[in-house]
Amino acid sequence: MSLERKSHTRRNSRNNSLRTGRRSSRLLWLPFILATMAFAVVACSHLPVYSHYEHIDSEGWQREDTITFTTAVANTADYQMMLGLRTTNAYPYTNLTFVARCLTANNGIILNDTITLNITDDDGNSNGRGIMIFQHSHTLPTHALHAGDTLTVSVSHLMSRHLLPGVTDVGLTVSAN
Repeated sequence: MSLERKSHTRRNSRNNSLRTGRRSSRLLWLPFILATMAFAVVACSHLPVYSHYEHIDSEGWQREDTITFTTAVANTADYQMMLGLRTTNAYPYTNLTFVARCLTANNGIILNDTITLNITDDDGNSNGRGIMIFQHSHTLPTHALHAGDTLTVSVSHLMSRHLLPGVTDVGLTVSAN
């Protein structure tokens, strides 16, 4: 009997050391888990407050077709705006030049800029992400907007062709910093 008790005692001491080892290995993961949670909280603060795409007619984007986005600003903050453009292989040029005008009802024009976006590289491969429809984006400067402002962004192309084929959508995403 005494031999059985000794082996039983050894098992318990071995199990206790295993349990202690498991606890310490769990504590090693704690900083990683806390850092991940902190990163998630910070990353969530940059969620878009507005995101919308306008579909372009299948015939193409006409020069006089100005695409306008309007959104109300709920909170006073610095806002980052990003213009998005979706194209297909039917787009005939390597770049696209357009004008972006941003204004608010209270502050007037805050941006009036001509932008050239490189659609393809020198070999004709798309610079955008995608397979048949390619997503391109251009970040506009950050602007301080106030609660109650109405932000209006208008976009029109400045290319030599009156009717620009291969552009499927134009969009705007606004995020608070």
